[in-house]
Amino acid sequence: MINWIIGVILIIWIIINRFSKNGKVIEYPLGLPRGTVRAITTILIVAFPFTYLINNQPVPGLIINAIFILVAFYFEARKSPKERMNRIIKEIKTPEEAEIEEEKQKFPLYLPKYSVRISLIILLILILIINFYGPNVAFTSTNTIADILIIIVLYIFGTSFRGIQNLKEEKEIKERIRNMKDYQNLSDIEIIENLMKERTKKWKLRGKGIFSLLMFSGIIVSLIFYQLNIDFNYQILPFYLFSIRETLLLLVNVYYGFRD
Repeated sequence: MINWIIGVILIIWIIINRFSKNGKVIEYPLGLPRGTVRAITTILIVAFPFTYLINNQPVPGLIINAIFILVAFYFEARKSPKERMNRIIKEIKTPEEAEIEEEKQKFPLYLPKYSVRISLIILLILILIINFYGPNVAFTSTNTIADILIIIVLYIFGTSFRGIQNLKEEKEIKERIRNMKDYQNLSDIEIIENLMKERTKKWKLRGKGIFSLLMFSGIIVSLIFYQLNIDFNYQILPFYLFSIRETLLLLVNVYYGFRD
């Protein structure tokens, strides 16, 4: 129940900031700061074991697996393409040259930088402390070959779509450069700056936003199924039992593969 309280508070906070003055981040899906959906998804899953600690029940292995994967991905250092290009331009330009006009950056969940990472650390520490002095339930991750293969395949599935998207974007960038006035006479820095001033097409942002909402909704449904102890199982292979709630939770691997 604690994770749902945290989730509702965060969603209300996001909505208030999103529709406030200057709250929309126009270059990212849903008009939210980059990484917001990933952040709230990660927090909801990492906080989910509190439900089992309160009820003195063992935490499902797939939940533990998901926590390991999400925390590992979230703490991986990464910058957006825009951040990387800004840094490159700053390093190449001389002090005499004009600086790029920068907007104040908004971080995930409209919170200060590193707030999400600090929150994850606090949640993990609280879970360990409460479990040690309380029910002392077992934290056991699933490690069967089938589970590992499914996680890898789903992540590759997501990265494959991301790779296809990147190839299309590269072709579009080349076309945009050719359409620039006198692009042959422009320096590399001027070309990069002109590209960065252009906004991402609305239909692309809308598509990414819909994809993010679908993945987020699937994961929420999975957590609700776990909360209510509901599942639908189908023996599709002799060695693998297909589970609806587990499959929905595994969608997080597709999402991280696509978005990262």
